[in-house]
Amino acid sequence: MARPDAEPGRIVAVFSLLSGVLSVLFLILTLVSPPGPHLSNYAGNIAFYEAYLVLILFWAIVSVPFVSGLWKMLGPRNSTLALSAALLSTGGILLLGFAVDMYVGTIVSILTAGNPPSLAEADYQVAIWRNLSFILTDPALMAWGLGQFLFGWLAWKSKTLPKWVAGIGMIGGVEGLLTEAVYQTPVLAVVQLASFAIWGIVVGITLLQPRRRP
Repeated sequence: MARPDAEPGRIVAVFSLLSGVLSVLFLILTLVSPPGPHLSNYAGNIAFYEAYLVLILFWAIVSVPFVSGLWKMLGPRNSTLALSAALLSTGGILLLGFAVDMYVGTIVSILTAGNPPSLAEADYQVAIWRNLSFILTDPALMAWGLGQFLFGWLAWKSKTLPKWVAGIGMIGGVEGLLTEAVYQTPVLAVVQLASFAIWGIVVGITLLQPRRRP
């Protein structure tokens, strides 16, 4: 298996591991308390969703340098595809982070504003923002998915990472691309996020391993 240069490999490794760990936390929190259609689904959990907002923000911030590191690692195989993968992944991650933060942030704002005039009106507001978030998350997942697939394909061809890791990357990418086709966004997003978490952790560990001398 080919080894990337040690520097800036170790810097990329830090962002890779952070991205992987935050992706795992993102996944766990999403599964523990999935967004619901009614305000009552969120009542009493303001602190939880405020922490959720901070987590998504940091996840997006550290994932972008990780993606840039993948671009540098896999660029020698095909610089055009690697750049395309980096741009698609970065755009998708940032748009997804914005969409989730916008939706959850709106719910937190409604809860902290005090008692709504009526629960029916509050649920109506939640429904509007929930549907708007889906309009943003679907293209985000698709763009990110295509970027993931391209990175996985490049990793498979370049042998920079184990083939099983490259395969997981491509599987996660396909899940993102299927978002609009099968209308199972939550399930597909979970699989895509899980594959991205594995990518981050394995890439970080790989880059931190001592470089073997020829």
